[in-house]
Amino acid sequence: MSRRDSYAVRISGLEDGNHDFSFGLDQQFFASLEQPEVERGNVNAEVILEKKPGLLSLHFSLTGEVEVVCDRCLEPFMTGINTTQTIFVKMGDTPGEIEDDVIMIHTDDHEIDVRQLMYEFIILALPYKRIHPDDEHGAPVCDPEMLRKLDAHMGSQAEEEQNDPRWDALKGIIENK
Repeated sequence: MSRRDSYAVRISGLEDGNHDFSFGLDQQFFASLEQPEVERGNVNAEVILEKKPGLLSLHFSLTGEVEVVCDRCLEPFMTGINTTQTIFVKMGDTPGEIEDDVIMIHTDDHEIDVRQLMYEFIILALPYKRIHPDDEHGAPVCDPEMLRKLDAHMGSQAEEEQNDPRWDALKGIIENK
């Protein structure tokens, strides 16, 4: 079985109805994609293929954790992933993406490679703000040296903003309204 086949959902020879597929997305999975956003993780992917005449539905359920870089201290940490997505698959002569949740495969295709779809769903499930979670006492677990540097920088910036005389005239206009 080739590397590509290990993330493929077979569609030929299946009767109408639901068919279950499971994939373990580990270090090898993320390394095979060569994408910088997520390079490590351990995610369990369950895919249910719902086969109907002329239309296929792929229902994805992804749970696990992936390594991301903290937006505050730039250190890597593991964050949880828990998402469900559905993709509709049509058969035709021109393979490609029709809409965000509809793809077209060639009528002669016997399987669907879901590797890129699963990776994109993981990326979409990541939190917008990626910051180390606080410890059990509510203290940040970010790199202490980086936090000190950030605090020092933020303190000097706040002082500059308070003492900038160029804005005093405009502040007076806003206060008089």
